This record gives sequence, C-alpha cells and structure tokens, in this order.
Amino acid sequence: MNLTMGLSVGLTALCALSACAWEPAPGKAQWMDVDGVSIPVPPSEHPRLYLRSEHVANLKARLEHPVLQPVTERLKSLATRSRPHRLEWNALQYLVTRDESLGRATVADALDYLKATQLADKQDACRATGRAMVTGAIVYDWLYPLIDDDTKQQFVTELVRLAKTQECGYPPTRQGSVTGHSSEAMIMRDMISAGIAIYDEFPEMYRLAAGRFFRAHLPARNWLYEGHAYHQGDSYGPYRYSADTFPLWIFDRLGAGDVYNPQQQYVPYLYLYTTRPDGQRLRSGDTFSHSAPRGKPWGFGVGALLTASYYGDGYALSHALAQGGIGDGEAIFELLWRDPDLTPKPATDLPLSRYFGGPFGWMVARTGWGEDSVIAEMKVNVFNFTNHQHMDAGAFQLYYKGALAADTGRYSGSSGAYGSPHCRNYYWRTIAHNSLLVYDPREVFSTSPDWGNDGGQRLPNSRSEPPTLEALLDPAKGYKTGEVLAHGFGPDAQSPAYTYLKGDLTSAYSGKVKQVVRSFVFLNLRQADVPAALVVYDRVVSADPSFRKYWLLHSLEEPQVSGSTAVIDRTEFDSRGRLNLTVLLPEPQDLELSKVGGPGKGFWVFGQNFANDVPEEQLRKSSQEAGAWRLEVSPRAPAAENHFLNVMQVTDRLSGKSLPVRRIEGEGVVGCQIGEGDGSRVVLFRTDAARSDASLRFTVPGTGLVQVLVTDLAPGTWRAQPAVASVFPEAKVSAEEGAAWFTGPAGLWTVTKR
Repeated sequence: MNLTMGLSVGLTALCALSACAWEPAPGKAQWMDVDGVSIPVPPSEHPRLYLRSEHVANLKARLEHPVLQPVTERLKSLATRSRPHRLEWNALQYLVTRDESLGRATVADALDYLKATQLADKQDACRATGRAMVTGAIVYDWLYPLIDDDTKQQFVTELVRLAKTQECGYPPTRQGSVTGHSSEAMIMRDMISAGIAIYDEFPEMYRLAAGRFFRAHLPARNWLYEGHAYHQGDSYGPYRYSADTFPLWIFDRLGAGDVYNPQQQYVPYLYLYTTRPDGQRLRSGDTFSHSAPRGKPWGFGVGALLTASYYGDGYALSHALAQGGIGDGEAIFELLWRDPDLTPKPATDLPLSRYFGGPFGWMVARTGWGEDSVIAEMKVNVFNFTNHQHMDAGAFQLYYKGALAADTGRYSGSSGAYGSPHCRNYYWRTIAHNSLLVYDPREVFSTSPDWGNDGGQRLPNSRSEPPTLEALLDPAKGYKTGEVLAHGFGPDAQSPAYTYLKGDLTSAYSGKVKQVVRSFVFLNLRQADVPAALVVYDRVVSADPSFRKYWLLHSLEEPQVSGSTAVIDRTEFDSRGRLNLTVLLPEPQDLELSKVGGPGKGFWVFGQNFANDVPEEQLRKSSQEAGAWRLEVSPRAPAAENHFLNVMQVTDRLSGKSLPVRRIEGEGVVGCQIGEGDGSRVVLFRTDAARSDASLRFTVPGTGLVQVLVTDLAPGTWRAQPAVASVFPEAKVSAEEGAAWFTGPAGLWTVTKR
C-alpha cells in the first residue's frame, strides 16, 4: 500500500472513530481501545503536543519568568547556531506573537530540514533522526493552522520515513520494552510525539507507538517503580529514566493525567543517595566515566527536573539543579514543563539511610551530606535486568574521601566497549565486584566461547534482554536472582546508628551452590577519627567441597596485607581515604588473604588478564576509576560449608586511626565487637542464617556500656538481660527487619523472646 492510499485509509478510520466518539469534558482525555489496550485519544484541537491553549496563554510569562530566564537565553543562543533549535524557537515565537510570516517561513524551513535529515553512518545515529522527528512534530502541531493539505502530506511522508530509521522499526515491533534502545526516547518521545502531531491526518503512527507504550513499556515501569530505583546503572539509568518522563508529561497534557505509578516520584532518590561529595555517583553497571571530566558533577539528564516539577518534589529539584547537565536537546522541555515556583529542598532534611525494595533489594547508608560523608551501598539484586546491569548480586561499595571498596572495570578502551572481551569476561561479571565467587573449574557459562569462567554468577537467560514484563517474571528465564530476607535501620530513623540488609543470593548462581546468604551491617560510629564501619557476614554452601570460595574486595590502589588484616588507601587527586579490613572468618589457620593486580594483572581472571587500556592523558582528565587491585579472602581447606566475617573501617589515612576488632561467639551465633569500653559496637548473626525465636547467650569483653545489634530474630518482643544490669532493655522486632538494637553493660548477655 503506498503512502497516499495509507493516508486515505487513515482518514477514513479517523472519521469512523469520530462519528461514534462522545465529546469529553474540557481538559479530560477520551480513551480508545487499540488491539486490546486502552490509550488516550489526542484532542481535536491544536496545539496538543507538549502544551495546550491554556498553556500558550501563559507562554510569554514563562519566557520572562526570572527562574526560566537562563533557559530562555540558552534557547535564543542555540537558535543562532543550530537549525533545529532555530525551528523550535521560531515555533515558540509564533505561539506567542501569531506572526504568520514567521510561521509560514518556519513551516517551509522545517519541511526542508526533515527532507535533508538522513541516518548517518555511525553508532546510535537513530537518536539524531528521532530527535529530528520531535522538531518536525513541534512545527507541525504548533503551526498547524498555517499548513495546507499538500504540505501536511509531505510532513507525514518525512516523519514516517524517519520513523523507519529507528532501531525499533516502523511499525515499532523490534527490540524490548524493559531495557535496550527501544526503552529510550525513540518510542516514548519521538514516535509518540510525531504521532500526536499528525494524528488527524495519519492516526496510524500514534496508535502503534502509544499502543506499544501502554501495552509493554508502562506495565514494566509501574512494576519496577515500586522499588524507587532503576536498573541500568549510574549512567544509562538516569538517561533511560529521563526518557520515561516524557510520556508522563505528554499524556498529562493530552488530559490523561498521571499514567504512571505515582511511586515514580522517588526514582531520582537512588541517584541522590549514591551521589558522592565530588558530584560523581557510586559506580554501578556500565559507566560513562570516560567522557565525564574530572571535578565536574555528573549530569542526570532532564528526568529529575521533570519528575520534581510534576510531583512537586523539592528534593528531586535540588538534586537536578546540583547535578546540572540538561542537554541542549532537552532545554525546550525545561522551558515548557519546569515548575518555576517550586522551592528546592536540601538533602540534609532526608534520612541518612534509604532502602530500595523489590525488584532491587538495595540499601544506601550515609553518615551525612557534606564533604566528609561516608557512603555505603549494599545490593541483593532481586532481579537482574541484564543489558547495562552487571552480575553483581551481593556487591557492596564504600566511599570516604575517595573510592575505597569499588566496582571495577572499564566501559571504554583498547578492548572496545559493549560486548568486548573485557566486558564479557571481567567488567560485567561477578569477579569485578565486591561479591562472592564459587569456582567450579568445569563450569560453562554460555554455549558461546566468548564467555569464560570467572567463578561468579550465572548469565540470566544467557544475558538476553527481557522484551516484556511477562518475560522478566517468567521463572524459566532466570531473571530472578535473589531474595531480601531482612532490611531496616535505626534506632533513629533520621540518623541511624545501624543500617541492615540481608539477602539470599543462591539463585544468582548455578547449581554449583546450595546456599549463599549475605548480611550487611553499616555502622555510623559518629567518631571524627573513625566515622563508620561495614560488617559483612556470609554463609556459603557449595555443591562440591572442592569448589573454592572467594570473598572479594576491590581497590583502585595497591592494598597492604598483614596476616588477617589489610589496608587500602586512596591517594590520587588529593584523596585521603583509608579502609582497614579485619578478617574474622575464616580463622587464621584456614585463611588465605592475598592481593591480585598490578601491571599485567589489573583485570585478572583465573590465569588471563582482560586488559582494557586507555591513554594516560584520558585517565588524567576523565573521572575513570577502573581499579587495578583486589583482595581475595579464601579458606585453605576444602569444605562444603564456609563462613566469611569481615569488618571494614574507614578513616582519614593521615590520621592513621582504627578501632580494635574482635570476634564474638555464642551458641549458634557469631559476630564482632568494634572498639572497646563505652560506645563500642557489637553485631551478631546466626550461623545457620535462619530466623529463630531461640534464646541466645554471648559475652561482650571489656567494661562500659556497649551497643548491640542482634540479627536473625523471629518477630516479637525481645528482652536483653546483661548479667550486671538491673534494668533489662526490650525491643520490638518486626518481620521485615528481624533485628534488635540494645544498649547495656559489657559482660555476659542473654537475649530472650518474651
């Protein structure tokens, strides 16, 4: 069918639809069924793309609003240097002035621009042709009264041609709706926008694009937003989340209201909490650090700003303004949609710890929001979405005056980028993260020889992207990789003394393991010399005792090892952080604590280095932190069941301070004491990794008042009975947390459920 015939059929279908449609109340969307899914009908008026007549009436005031003046000036400047920006600026001016001469010239210029736009011979070129569709759609919709029928048909022809350059194809049936390039702007902004603009003349594009969004994109996002996080790492995550925010505003302006789960409001909080004092983020997934200048904050894109404005969230606005980085191509949306009267709220008002629930199971804990803040990230990974997410269930990071416990590897360099040998065998794999390895020398991770054996976690669904939410949730495809067993922080919710997360990671691994359970406890020690500590306890049971187990701690600089302790310093670029590691399990006679890395072994995987080098000049200028070393904690003797108990303290390396650490044991429990005397901290775990209502007894050495966190408790009220105390503290234990915090004197303790 040729395009002319297609247009004719489309117009006939539209007339049939209009004949039976009821007129909605002003501003309210009418909905229609398209192949079993309900989508809003674009109203018959113009403009309807991004703004309506009531917004046009206020447009001149927005252009002159003091808060929006910088973006107005920016758009003016861009218009002098860029043809598409000139077209969009002139379209704005037409809405304000109704200058028909300017409008007609803009229509002609826009049509010539669309005809001249071709798919370039370069990677991701369709992002440019998709953005050109937006420019064409803006001119078509906003200057609609000035466009004759023949010109309209030419616009439609060009917009359909450009739609066919998109990776999703036209009709948009290719790639997935959960991750991947089709989960960026090509459908959620570009094709839907063009479809709305030309809907009266050619309804097909809108019906196809909006139909796919409501059928596949929206259910996946409404499900994952419950976790207040995003799954594509520190760089692709904000970029792809920003694409999510376009339908939020587009459909609202059509009169459909908020089509998303309103928990979307809190997704930017993941990036707020993981932003370091230097403006960078804790590393996660595939990182653009090679293109991010050192000393500059990492931008978010337009997503945090649009979320803040839609939901009236001053904290998200504050973060968006602090990070900056709104691209030239997104500036017009700031002008159209930013709430200039929304007041930023400081992050200092927020609790220092935050849990990001299913489908993520992540916890971030901080000691503050200033330059001397400690930041800890702890991950379970209830689901692994693949694509730009790594196989890092159970991973942790620590930052204090520099990255101390770090994610490692590099997303650019001599080995290439996405899908390179470095990515497949190191960067994406468990071995590059602060996680656990169980090495079966005969394990095969893929039928492809490109995937080696790193001893780590399996490849969910052969690391193929889930096309839909249904595929993601299908147990047979293996995207589910963990379960959160407990989480919580307290006793003060605003400034917690402890932050606790426990997860079952067994399903992240192949049948080589019978059980992998990891517990994290972050302690805000509130001491200037030693501000925080992270305790990690693991119970690992392998299917074969000969499978060697490794507990990993990655660093950017060479660690110093002494017996069962190690020190990691951060010295580059005036960093002053230090991490002190104390290994309490395995016991000294069964412990092998070694360091791996250095020249020729920075990305070492059981006998092979997967190098990915970059020029020294790029390293100095960019914010790359690829890592070069790791510590491996491993038991010497083969055993089916092994336990790891490690304590990491952070401090200023110039102070040289650290607290004494000792192991504490009782019947069925094991843990540690950090410090001595008044204010020392004790953390206890059950050795079978199970919840229990059984009483427990243990001895805290020394004197003075100690603070004790007991985990793995059954729900209910628990009483602590220190032997020398006259008052016995009680704590109510929730099923969600399974932990209790007590303060009492050192000595013999009994903890009993009432």
